[in-house]
Amino acid sequence: MLGFRNLLDGVCEPGPDLNVITGDNGQGKTSLLEALYFAATTRSFRTERLPALVQHERSELAVAASIEEAGRPREQRAQIVRGVRRVAIDGKRPPRLLDYAQKTPVVVFHPGDLELVAGASSQRRRLLDRVALFVDPHGYASRAAYERALKERQKALEERGEHALDLDPFELLCAEHGARFQRSREQAAAALSRNVAPGFERLAPAELELSLRHVPGGTSDPARFLGELRDRRRKDMLRRAPSFGPQRDELELSLGGKSARFHASQGQQRIVTLALKLAELECILEARGAEPVLLLDDVSSELDPSRTGAVYDVVRAAVSQVFVTTTRPELFPTTIAAARSRADWTVSGGRLTRIR
Repeated sequence: MLGFRNLLDGVCEPGPDLNVITGDNGQGKTSLLEALYFAATTRSFRTERLPALVQHERSELAVAASIEEAGRPREQRAQIVRGVRRVAIDGKRPPRLLDYAQKTPVVVFHPGDLELVAGASSQRRRLLDRVALFVDPHGYASRAAYERALKERQKALEERGEHALDLDPFELLCAEHGARFQRSREQAAAALSRNVAPGFERLAPAELELSLRHVPGGTSDPARFLGELRDRRRKDMLRRAPSFGPQRDELELSLGGKSARFHASQGQQRIVTLALKLAELECILEARGAEPVLLLDDVSSELDPSRTGAVYDVVRAAVSQVFVTTTRPELFPTTIAAARSRADWTVSGGRLTRIR
């Protein structure tokens, strides 16, 4: 690892199962998880601005991970060099970033994920997309072509009006790729809905029930998609934004029959978010056939002791390799037998040190 956030350059050899990372706030615990996430996905879970990951007064960063899957080792390397993202698998550049991101699945929980419940619908669409990437990768790949065509359609409407000659070909592309991407989102929503209840039951009081409902903003029928675009030309021109398509999807969360977005307490929001993350993990496991790496950042904050214990039971039972950050290591006791596969770390001033 070189040049990542406030972390000192170096090498880390994590334990195969549970890794508990402790330290005071601001020392680099979250940055370590972010570096692991970046190595697997080429993205950050904290910011869209990837140059912000590069240390001050340095022009590049690199994170390389040695991974073993089904007895076969590989190396994945992700870099930012003068603002440009570069990736390699075993020294070779993959055809697409999408191919790289599918290679090593990872699921992360961090405090900002509370926006999954209480925040804008865009947060929940990102969850759908993370699942769609594995549940229906070919459909998810249609997203880029759809978004390009949709942008050109909107530009044509605003610059040349609803009778612009180039609207027809742009709308044909939007309908083809948008319907395919919408079907991918629908499959992701169905997988999440199927898997969320078991995880929630492990974390929440028995009297509460969590349910999901996908409200599509478009349709998976290309002919209907095309008709809607044509009918909405004037509306979209006047409002200066498209009014139909998967970019308007919503994932509604209900807790005990009420909207979780408006009625869940902060503690309940945290439990719902964790349940969604466990569902995401199960969806990826079903689709990919490999246990995602699980990153849990400050997972015990704002949970009462019983819920914290439930979270620990989930972590202990996980087959995945798990990385947990906390300022309270006493919340994660370990039996003598389990200690053989556990590693404890501390982070201070960006320096990572193994303590057990």
